[in-house]
Amino acid sequence: MKTMILLVLTLLSITVKAQSIDDFPDMRSWGIYYSDTLERYIYADTAYIRISPDTKQPPIDTLLTGDNILITGASPNSLTIRGLKGPWLKIKYSKNGEERNGYIWQGLVSCTPLRRGDTKFVFGIERKMDSSYIIENSKQTFPFFQVRLKVVQNGTVISRAAFATPNDESANFSEGKVMSGLGLTNVQNMVVLSFNGAACGVPSLDYYFAFTKNNSLVRFPDKTNVGDAGVYYHSETFIFPSEKNGKPDQLIWNLLEEEETEKTDKNGEPIMKVTAKKNKTWVWDHQKETITELKK
Repeated sequence: MKTMILLVLTLLSITVKAQSIDDFPDMRSWGIYYSDTLERYIYADTAYIRISPDTKQPPIDTLLTGDNILITGASPNSLTIRGLKGPWLKIKYSKNGEERNGYIWQGLVSCTPLRRGDTKFVFGIERKMDSSYIIENSKQTFPFFQVRLKVVQNGTVISRAAFATPNDESANFSEGKVMSGLGLTNVQNMVVLSFNGAACGVPSLDYYFAFTKNNSLVRFPDKTNVGDAGVYYHSETFIFPSEKNGKPDQLIWNLLEEEETEKTDKNGEPIMKVTAKKNKTWVWDHQKETITELKK
């Protein structure tokens, strides 16, 4: 009987935690599951830490961009800032050599933590924003997230950049990667921030930035991939200078689209046919720190 009661309580606990994730769809790109213990950075320029999951009490501490925190839980209490509704997270952090506990609103916390050596690349969602377009004489409004990337060294933000990504299924998950300069002159690192839906038919969007030796962040062309399980594929790839078939200070973009035919191979899988094939080249000017499409 005790075992059964324990099992029921455990299932109820899991259900409550799962529901808490669904209650905050604005926070889905963070990849924070409230039953997990996760290391993250502070994303906000200034983040106030509270003794309880609300703003009723004055802050007990202040943390800055790039400070390390450990998420240990979440409260169902919510707060909406800049159109983003999110919960309060319970965290552990170090201040003046002392380990402390407190609460922080999730929107002040980074997405996937990225670093290369002593340099931290901190990205998060800044706000909700909409863009309007005229399509066939009708005004259409599309929701977006504004995403910001900050570079932190020795506790100081030395560079920042922003971009917009669609607030749709493609923003269900986010991740990032810091690479070498990939052969580009005067580039320390290439940083790619990715948003995807991890599902068939949902685009994966990759946003590229060059972090130069002058500590600048330069926006590079984006890349989109989408496929529908053997029915249709839209694939975009980049070739950087240090990669096979790469050229000095050039970025080569290749596009390939395929769709299934009525024919099948010996394994019964549909045979794909190429419906589109394109390429472009961008030239990197390391002195001006600009990247420009090479016109044919």
